[in-house]
Amino acid sequence: MSFVNAKVLVVDDDPGISGLLAMLLENAGFEVYEAASRSQAIERLQSSKVDAVVLDMGMPPNEHLPDEGLAVLDWLALYHPEVKTLVLTGQHPDSTAYLAIKHGAFDFLAKPVQPEQLLLSLKRALMFIKHTQQLKENEGIHRVSLDLSMSDGVKTARNQAEFKLVNQVLMDTDFNVHEVARRLGLKRENVYYLMKKYGLERQDSDKVSRLSDEP
Repeated sequence: MSFVNAKVLVVDDDPGISGLLAMLLENAGFEVYEAASRSQAIERLQSSKVDAVVLDMGMPPNEHLPDEGLAVLDWLALYHPEVKTLVLTGQHPDSTAYLAIKHGAFDFLAKPVQPEQLLLSLKRALMFIKHTQQLKENEGIHRVSLDLSMSDGVKTARNQAEFKLVNQVLMDTDFNVHEVARRLGLKRENVYYLMKKYGLERQDSDKVSRLSDEP
């Protein structure tokens, strides 16, 4: 799958940001749709097939809370789990990103979005979709293996995003567990669990690049 035939829905209530993102993606070869609210996003998703969604988490009527973005993620998980969502975080970016991952986001980007980061994240999403489609082609031959592989693939993508976020916040805070817990909205024991889960230590910060390179 190339950018040329990929379709992306940009969901942001700020027309300036939405327009800039749409122009960037169109120049890269994407076919772009735009929506300014949860209802518009769901309406577009019901009428048009898209490969990925670039989703602002804070939208009216609660611009300072991630509720509207989480509602879109929940809808996608229920009706279109194959669509990959990249969330944009503004206020409280770490805790918002963690919530979004738990609700099925494929990746997260902090505002203001860097064009090269957005395109790289979309490239990873499309590679993941391509891999999933290849598995589906074998559906009639290895049904059980397919189900397991697709389940593992979803888990892997979520783990990659979770690892990336936790590792990033640990590095930003010099492994201050109390501060990491505050930023992510977790208890300290949850942070210790995640550190153990991913084997995160000070010298392991380069793991994020290796995990991010996996399909």
